[in-house]
Amino acid sequence: MKIGLDFIPLMQLLELDILGFMEKANELGYEGVMLPSGKLIADDDYRQEVIKKKNELGLYVEMGGSGIDASMSGRKPEELAESWKAFFDAALEMDVNVLLTGLGTWPWEGRIISKPGKSLRNQIEGGIATLKQVSKMAEDNHIAVTIHTAFFTADEYVEIMEAVDSPFVGLCLDTANSFLVMEDPVEFARKTAPWVKSTHLKDSCIYMHGDKMHWMGGCPLGRGTVDLPVILDMLYKANPDLNLSIEDHWGRSPVPIYNEEYMNSFANWNGLRIINLLKHLQKGESLIKAGMHLTDDRINSLDWKRVMPERAVYNRIYLKKLRDEIESDCYPCKSKDTKP
Repeated sequence: MKIGLDFIPLMQLLELDILGFMEKANELGYEGVMLPSGKLIADDDYRQEVIKKKNELGLYVEMGGSGIDASMSGRKPEELAESWKAFFDAALEMDVNVLLTGLGTWPWEGRIISKPGKSLRNQIEGGIATLKQVSKMAEDNHIAVTIHTAFFTADEYVEIMEAVDSPFVGLCLDTANSFLVMEDPVEFARKTAPWVKSTHLKDSCIYMHGDKMHWMGGCPLGRGTVDLPVILDMLYKANPDLNLSIEDHWGRSPVPIYNEEYMNSFANWNGLRIINLLKHLQKGESLIKAGMHLTDDRINSLDWKRVMPERAVYNRIYLKKLRDEIESDCYPCKSKDTKP
């Protein structure tokens, strides 16, 4: 399991191009990168420079693919599938084994939209129809297509995976995004692990702020409430060759937990789910009050250009230690006590 870095947020924060970001990731001790694909598809000469840099630094590369959301895009599945050809061609040339895509919109909008053809069910069905076509190209090229987990529940992602039924279509598990759909990260990972083919490793917490639940876009690994040791043990057992790519940023997102329509969009409310949510809220409140994380009014007070590279080093050390322990079968994976 190699440890890599997603281009968000360092690439934009430090005003780097792809080549500069790859050099920065290597300088920070990473073994791979997740890259945006726009310029890599559009500029043949630049793509050759990136290939040369990839080989020079010995980095694995995963990159963004095209879209699959037939419902929200208003395009037919076959049209969307056609747009993937250039991405597969570039990925083959670059020796890239994973192309990342997404489905849906921010959950409090996409989950309650009522426009004809754009409902939650339409989004899922449109994604399945597109992926069934894209999966044929993925299999021909032996390149995995993964959906970044964000806007749907674990059960909804499993439904998509089972309907598409392809060894070349899977999930990019974002370990903290389950909070956006009211789910515990460990339970989310337990359900989706068999289909995880790429990752956004992230820690986070949730807490009440005004009349909304707030979700942190990221925090130093091991400092939030996401049980990364348990989740990584699950992922390793399901796919020991999985790359562990870190995506860490500092924004806050409000989740409207007092919006009845939004909360009713989740079908499987039960006691365990409610208890887990309350536990994470309680822990998150405690961390904020203890000063472990910035309050909302202090987010913009830090020099993030200095902080985020330092945090990237911390995260890499944390994850390397955890990975090494899990791979050596000496870590019991019972608690969050891995420190760099």
